Parts: sequence; C-alpha cells; structure tokens
Amino acid sequence: MAYKRIIDLSHELHTGMPTFPGDRPKPQITMIGTINGSGITMSSIRVGSHYGTHIDAPRHFFTDGKTLLDFQIDRFFGKAICLRKNGQTSGEIMMSDQEIETIQNEKPEWILVYTGFDKYWGKPNYFTEHPYLSKRMVKILTETKTVGIGVDFPSIDGADAQKENYPVHHIWLGAGRLAVENLRGLQQLPEKELFDFCAVPLKINTEGAPVRALAFL
Repeated sequence: MAYKRIIDLSHELHTGMPTFPGDRPKPQITMIGTINGSGITMSSIRVGSHYGTHIDAPRHFFTDGKTLLDFQIDRFFGKAICLRKNGQTSGEIMMSDQEIETIQNEKPEWILVYTGFDKYWGKPNYFTEHPYLSKRMVKILTETKTVGIGVDFPSIDGADAQKENYPVHHIWLGAGRLAVENLRGLQQLPEKELFDFCAVPLKINTEGAPVRALAFL
C-alpha cells in the first residue's frame, strides 16, 4: 500500500531530555568519536526503558507478566483510531457513547488519545499536572479487540496515582495489553478514521522500551 504521509509521533532521545522525577540513570547520548583513528564513529547511549516515547508491557507492573519479547511483532502494528480530547490538559479522560460505538464498529487494534498536552514537554508541569485515562474507559476497552493505547502525556495513570497503586496500569496491563506514553503531534491524525500505526521497540527482553511511533496516512 502506498501512503501519502508518514508522521513521526515520537519525541527525540537526547542528553538532558525530560524524564519522570526520580528516574535513573540521567539520559546521556554521547558521540565518543572515532576508534583508533580509523574514522569510524561510535556513540554511547544511556537511557532508561521508560524515557521519551516508550511502550509499557505487562511486566512493568506484574512480576509474572509478559515482557516485550513475549509479544509477536505484529502486536506493535495495527489499525488505529484517534480520540480527540484536545484542550483537556488535566483531569480524568472519559469516552463518549459515540466514541464507544465507533470503536465497537471499527474494531481498531490501537486507540490513540489526543489532548495536545505534549506542548508542555520540557515544562515543569509536564510530569505533575497531566490528564489521565479513567478506570471505566480502560475497563470498556479491555472488552474490545484493542491491543494497545497511546497517549500524548506521560502516564495513562494520574500524576498522584501512586497512592492508589496505579489502578489504570493495573487494569490495562493486567489484561495483557500494551501502552505507549509520551506521544507527540497527534493533532495531525484524522478524526474518526482508521489509519495504520506502529510503535516498535528494540528486540530486548524488558518490561518497556523507547519506541519510534509512526502513523501512516
């Protein structure tokens, strides 16, 4: 299939990039120069598994849950639909009856949620005042064919969700699904139309990893 546009929905990984408070190690990507004067350049890359635009696997919250390598590669690809919640920069995100009906009819593998919160990437409030998905929303989606959710904010749970033991992650990942966080540029996606989406991690046996998330239109 020929696509008219391929849209990069990922943040750049770089030294000093924004990270969730308390995450270690500090991100550092350094070009270390040539080897023995050969003119061959190499770099040192030090980032955590949940830095930048990244994917969560069930092992992130469940010690016996699946890692990324436990999923077939086609789980990271699929038809997607974008729910437009633009302007909602805080609070709980719900789905309307019409959105639920659209998802039930179109049967997308991926649901992306556009709020526009990615404009705060790098700002002090990005990790502390972001919107989040409602427990009811993810419970409904566990009853559909949806395999993954993607959001343009740092977590599908609220910023203060630790006190409730991260209920949205537990519902969604506990159902064996995937979550992509810290997407960007979702305003470029069509409304109420299916499109092709992928968020492919490196081939590593971890509970999460940065991804290059792409939409194909």
